[in-house]
Amino acid sequence: MAKGHTSTCTIIRRAVLFLRIGIGALWMPVLERRSGLQELFAVLSKQKDRYPCDKDTIRDLVHIWIRIIGLIRPQHCWNRTLLLYKFLKSAGYPVSLYTGLRKDAMTGTSITGHSWVTVDGRIFDDRDDIASEHYITFHYP
Repeated sequence: MAKGHTSTCTIIRRAVLFLRIGIGALWMPVLERRSGLQELFAVLSKQKDRYPCDKDTIRDLVHIWIRIIGLIRPQHCWNRTLLLYKFLKSAGYPVSLYTGLRKDAMTGTSITGHSWVTVDGRIFDDRDDIASEHYITFHYP
């Protein structure tokens, strides 16, 4: 756990974080479409240590926004992964982002993929065996 996160995540900080995640959830897809992945990852990588909440609180707030926005347009693992990466990194966690192609789908007519994050090298907010089911195609950083 990043230093001091559990005791400094007040109700007001949670509310501010909730609103910032909502803005990010709406803004990141637009940035990705307009500027591409290079610009998106430049923005995601800015670490400001602004969100002193624990990783489980960050995960829960991201999930709420994914559900809210999912009522308007479909949400995918990529959106969840980008939000988790951005806000876990901003909270000071050592986070990495992965994408992969599903191994058993490579022989069929369709290719399916998945994305996930790790914190301290351990898969976060996904099944522990998710990486072994995929050929990793992208890793950041």
